[in-house]
Amino acid sequence: MKRFNYANYITVLDSEVGEVFQYKIGEDWLPDQEAFEDFITNEGHNLSNCQWMVHESDRIIKKH
Repeated sequence: MKRFNYANYITVLDSEVGEVFQYKIGEDWLPDQEAFEDFITNEGHNLSNCQWMVHESDRIIKKH
């Protein structure tokens, strides 16, 4: 199972509700993919209707 070197944030694109969610998880947590999916599920998201990624920065790029 893949381990992540950095994981300050999880961003979830939830197509079930049509929203994008970003969660701060902190620098000290280095879980594997299963732990991320457990976290997302515990936040109320349905994994079959979501895409997600982990990343270091909370920067969001908006183009209008």
